[in-house]
Amino acid sequence: MVKTWPYAYPVVLEWDLEGGTWAGFALDLPVFAWGKPDREALLRSLREGLALALLELEEEGRPLPTPSASVQVPPEVAEGEVVFLEPAPVNPVSLELWRAMKARGLSQRELARRMGTSPSAVHRLLDPFYFGHSLDTLRRAAEALEGDLEVRLLLSV
Repeated sequence: MVKTWPYAYPVVLEWDLEGGTWAGFALDLPVFAWGKPDREALLRSLREGLALALLELEEEGRPLPTPSASVQVPPEVAEGEVVFLEPAPVNPVSLELWRAMKARGLSQRELARRMGTSPSAVHRLLDPFYFGHSLDTLRRAAEALEGDLEVRLLLSV
């Protein structure tokens, strides 16, 4: 299962002639990206930023903003292109690992030590945009967190 949101938020995309890179920002959330080599890299970065901003709001128990229906581009970026982007999908497994680690009061370094792996490997497991978790790694993480791993397959009817 993948976590998604049923919204598309307006973002402004700009091409920086001087730097030869792309930049952009969201109008409804505190999300921005700059220095991207191409438009696709900028869109990917903004989609991930939107997802992270929404996750933070959810974790804090705050309401999610409804995307603006009408878009007023600030005059200083009148040359920018407005597009509506859906937040990037996130892996709920990474979110659960992060919550469990936080609940246990462990650092990434300590979780890595307990799992017998590197801190960079744990960082990757906690990345909400990483979808390559193996069952063996999840078992080791559950053991290191003094928890159990439960896998369920839900069939649609």
